[in-house]
Amino acid sequence: MKTNIPFERINRSRLLMFGSLLCMFLIMLFCNIKTNLLADDFMYCFSFADNSRIDNIWDIFPSMAAHRHSMNGRLISHFLVQLFLMLPLWIFKVLNSLVLVAEVYLVYRLANMKRERSNLLLACIFGCIWFFTLNFGQVILWLDGSINYLWATFFSLSFLSVYIIKFMDGRDIKSLPLRLLFVLAGFLVGAYSENCSSTVIFAGVCFMLLSRFVKRQKVSPYLWLAILAAFCGFLFMMSAPAEIANKSSQFTLSNLFDNFITALEMYRRIWLLLAVYAALAAAAYFCRIDMESQILAFMLMLSSLASVFVLTFASFFPERSAYIGTLLIIAADAVLFAALFQSRLNALMVSLGLICLMASFYRGAVGVQDIIKTNYFLTENENHIIACREDGIMDVEVYRVYSKTGYCAIEGLGYLNTEVADSWPNKYMAAYFGVDSIIGS
Repeated sequence: MKTNIPFERINRSRLLMFGSLLCMFLIMLFCNIKTNLLADDFMYCFSFADNSRIDNIWDIFPSMAAHRHSMNGRLISHFLVQLFLMLPLWIFKVLNSLVLVAEVYLVYRLANMKRERSNLLLACIFGCIWFFTLNFGQVILWLDGSINYLWATFFSLSFLSVYIIKFMDGRDIKSLPLRLLFVLAGFLVGAYSENCSSTVIFAGVCFMLLSRFVKRQKVSPYLWLAILAAFCGFLFMMSAPAEIANKSSQFTLSNLFDNFITALEMYRRIWLLLAVYAALAAAAYFCRIDMESQILAFMLMLSSLASVFVLTFASFFPERSAYIGTLLIIAADAVLFAALFQSRLNALMVSLGLICLMASFYRGAVGVQDIIKTNYFLTENENHIIACREDGIMDVEVYRVYSKTGYCAIEGLGYLNTEVADSWPNKYMAAYFGVDSIIGS
């Protein structure tokens, strides 16, 4: 429907949406360019089979076979890590920026399904990712971290979107070749990441049951086969000898309790997203928003809880693992925001959206500033190492670098050991730059 109200025209502008997505891409590209290789990045430049430098794609296969026995079962994600470390880094930086923007747009499309275009909603989703992502630099910018967490979440949500669209709109994949590819994708998604895979399997089954018994839809066999394929991929990943060894050594009552407390702490740190969900869910109920949207938001919230609390049973629980849980809460809030935006609470939603954008702009500016400063000092260290090598100085000492915010990947990750040169990540960094040793000071 045509409107003369300036805000509504701006909010529905197709050109502005394209410009917003382009702006997001350019911001992320700048941040990616200003992010250095760190920690595990140097280690994954070398084969796990024989410690040789990865020179071609065929070197990665024996490396991953050894990785399955020594590290973990995430072969697909780490195959990609070694592949992109072998290629010119600009390729990864461009693709990584595109993945984040595509993820923002995917959440937007799922939240705003069958509704009018909303640039405010799109911008708020991007802002919330900036504001609430724990260890933003490690999840969104760090090469090894982004492929394992950002990409895992994007692939998982893309796969799950087929089930969400089926529930919300009754649409199926029509083409037989595409159905077969979707089933294959199920195995790949299932084998990609421990908590992302388990979340996809759980949520996919729930949406199929909702489609069948709430919406009275016919659930095509390919949807069940894709979930079965995802489960097979999950078993393949979890049956890796390294995964079994890690679980057997860490599966204690004390570790389970510690991980449970860690999960609670992560939700405490993003409590505002939970509070917004509770407020919007209550408003949606009293405003009689369509039940489909309320169920979708609830299921996304439930999936978020499942994705984080399943890590109670993990042997290792870094904060970056909670990214999919954070994104699913953002998606749940976005669903209710989009629904209430077209209700009598429209003005309240506009106010909430503008507050979100102002807070995100401030946090974003602080984050970008820290990324630029940290990049400067890390690059100075790298130039110093190269200069020492060229002068024949093969034992190099560099200054430790710290960041002030989680927007830099180095925050909480560890840069260089200051005591033992032949330790992680010093020895891999030394091998990468072609010197005998590097130590921090």
